[in-house]
Order: sequence, then structure tokens, then C-alpha cells
Amino acid sequence: MNRKVFISLAFLFSMMEVTTGQSMIGVFDTAVDVGNPKLKGSSSYDAAKQEYTLKGAGYNIWFNRDEFHYLATRIQGDFIVTADFEFPKAGVEGHRKFGWMVRQTLQEDAAHLTATMHGDGLTVTQWRVMRGAFMRDPQDELFFPKKKVRTIQLERRGKVYTMRVANAGEPLQSSGSVTLDNIGDNPYIGLFVGSHNPDVIEEVRIWNVRVDRVMPINLNFHGAYSLGSRLEVMDVFSGKRQLVYESQVRFEAPNWMPDGNKLLYNSKGESTLFPSMAMQCLQNLILILYNAITMIMSSHLTAKC
Repeated sequence: MNRKVFISLAFLFSMMEVTTGQSMIGVFDTAVDVGNPKLKGSSSYDAAKQEYTLKGAGYNIWFNRDEFHYLATRIQGDFIVTADFEFPKAGVEGHRKFGWMVRQTLQEDAAHLTATMHGDGLTVTQWRVMRGAFMRDPQDELFFPKKKVRTIQLERRGKVYTMRVANAGEPLQSSGSVTLDNIGDNPYIGLFVGSHNPDVIEEVRIWNVRVDRVMPINLNFHGAYSLGSRLEVMDVFSGKRQLVYESQVRFEAPNWMPDGNKLLYNSKGESTLFPSMAMQCLQNLILILYNAITMIMSSHLTAKC
């Protein structure tokens, strides 16, 4: 019997503005231990895997002050941020937590909103309405019925913040929205981890990180070449996405050339070949996926014999 392995490639294009900065860790420019926790945290980025690792401690993100490790950048106006998260190791506290946080300042008592999952799987939106205020249970929380989600998204539209979540293989589902007046128009937005125990460091693995500015609803997309685009390869089995090429100029409609070694795309009314570096990255990813699937299929066949 002939057996064939099929690899699906998804070319995903996000309408976004590309941002730059100094001393970057991935797409972020600020790594800090908010609240001066007893144990210091760290942030790192694996460019080959396109994955982040955050380590952090802190008593909690609650009451009228916070302690945690934060990897962030400032964004003025509206945005949508999305990522996949997991604790790679068994933890100490059930309320250790990770997620996205939008924060007025880096002060320990700043107004903020977190889209978070706790170590016990609790999935919740939590916030501090103004600087120095005590966070209240349940007035300052929105709980999602499902637990142990993988994907967390946070969107800002004006003063309205919406959290969306998904388990592996599911579409994003809204966890609710809240209006906050005191976070400001140029807040920090970023990834965080807190251990809920000042004497413990917790670690979180984060991938598929995307930070996008939201385009105005009334924007005329016809001829709007300054929006920018991304070319990504997605493993349809695991959901892992690999960024291959990014441009501040809009491009679309990728097509393979007859030789199967070059990819053509349209931009500004012209057809152009993707840069050789992007093509090499794309070909390497295809080879890795093919080899991985072939290995799985071979192991399966051996087990059957």
C-alpha cells in the first residue's frame, strides 16, 4: 500500500504596524521585576524556535501592590496581542500565574489589567481600577468557565479591554470585556509570570507571540500598502507558527514557482520573489516538518508489524 505524507502550509497575513526598539528581547524592549520581589526574574528569547522563557517570583498580583516579572513594550492606542503559554514544570503554588498584562506604569501599585491563567487552571481577567486601589474579589474579576487554556489574547479598543482564550485546537472564545478609565493611552503591554510565593521562582514557556496594532475601523484598505504583512508557516498538527518574513509594506497572494524552489508574491501591483534568506528559512522548515512526520509514520508502521 502506498502511503503519502501531506504537509499543509498556512500563509498568514496580519495587518499591523512593525515596531522597532533598542536592546530588544524578541519584540519587547523592557524586562523588569515589578515591585522589587525578593528573588529576581529573567526573560530570554530563542530566535531559532521563536519562543520566550520567563522566570519570576513575587508574593502576588493583588491587593494594592504587585510583585512579578514583566517583559513588555509601550504601545499607544489600540492593539491585539496573542500567545500560547505553558508551565513546563510542576509548580509549588496553585495560584502561580502567567499571561498578558496591560499596565499604566511600572510602579508596583499601578492601574492594570491581566488576562491570566493560574497554575490550577483558573482562567480569569483581573484588574486594578486606579493607582493604589485594592483589587476586589469578585468585583474586579471576570472568570472563564473552562480551565487550563493554551492560547490567551487581549484586545484594547479605546478604554475597553477584551480577553479571549482557547484550548488546544479550539477557536478563540471571549471571556468578557471591561472598561477601564485610568490605564492611559500609552501603556505597557507584555508577558508576565508570578509565583504567588516570594521564595519560589516559576518558569513559563511562551510561543506564537504576536503583538499587533489595530487599524481604524474606517480605514480604506484599497492601496494601503503601509499596513505591513507577515509570511508564516503553520504546523497544522501542533498549531506552532513560524515567522518566515515580515515587511512594513503590504504583500499578498504567495505562489510557488514551477521549480518548487521560489515563492512569488504581489505587492504594489508588481510580482516579486521572496528574499533568499526567507526562502531558505521556509525550505528548512518544510524539511523539518517532513522529517518529523516521516519519523512518526515510520514508528507507527514498525509498531504495527
